[in-house]
Amino acid sequence: MLWDALTEKPNGEISIVFRRNAAGKTYMARQYHKIPLQLLKAHYYDVDGTAIVYSLNPAGGILQHDRLLTEIECEAGADAVFTTPGNNKYYRMDDDCAKVWNRLYVHSGGILEYLPEHNVPFADSTVYQDNEFRVEKGGVLFAADMVTAGRVASGERFDYTHYASRTRIFIDGELALYDNCSLKPSEEDLLQTGLLDGYQTNGSLYVYADGMDPQLKSQVSALSSDAVRLAAGNVRPDLMVIRFLGDGIIEMRETMQNVWDVCRQSILNKPALRLRKEFSGVSF
Repeated sequence: MLWDALTEKPNGEISIVFRRNAAGKTYMARQYHKIPLQLLKAHYYDVDGTAIVYSLNPAGGILQHDRLLTEIECEAGADAVFTTPGNNKYYRMDDDCAKVWNRLYVHSGGILEYLPEHNVPFADSTVYQDNEFRVEKGGVLFAADMVTAGRVASGERFDYTHYASRTRIFIDGELALYDNCSLKPSEEDLLQTGLLDGYQTNGSLYVYADGMDPQLKSQVSALSSDAVRLAAGNVRPDLMVIRFLGDGIIEMRETMQNVWDVCRQSILNKPALRLRKEFSGVSF
């Protein structure tokens, strides 16, 4: 698969090709990982052959000098969910940064639900994340990108140096969305109105599907509450973006689950899965 060229050579990698077999079951036709990224074997919770795959970091978190690449290709007919078992922790960095590249390609007729847990930048960390999502018409993509204020329960609250996340979505090779997040707590009050508006956790869910119900954005926006504020809007009829603002990680996860359920019911005619998660070692 051809992607935009990387600026540096990764030291940790994941590469997956999802394919559907003759029995209707999605499997990893190609699976490769290089520590500090690791793949677990596929699980199957649905009766329709959807593959659920977890990626983890045996080091417990991401360090300075880490350059991590995740590549996922979902072929026609394949149906896969990719997630992480817990939050993605970025440890303190003294003299460098961490860079993460996520590359997804969904062929027409493929379904990929990319739902990693929240990024948690520790004090003095610098993180650059680059998401490149490519979808062919007739494919379906759910992709989440969420970040917290840090280890709030440990007294760290926007103590990181810089968190940047760029997302580009291409439909049939044409750029349909360019989203850029750059947070520097030392340079501006991130809690001010117009930025995080007093909330500590934020993020987005990107949803692409042909024939999307025009009322779906209203159904999703109705899930907004005082605990977790959200709003959904269509960039184009087949591409929707949902923005989240919240504080408690549990409330944010539950709201994301509810949003995923509404979107999944509407687009795929099946409910959201209850994925197994572990939050030991990180307190919020």
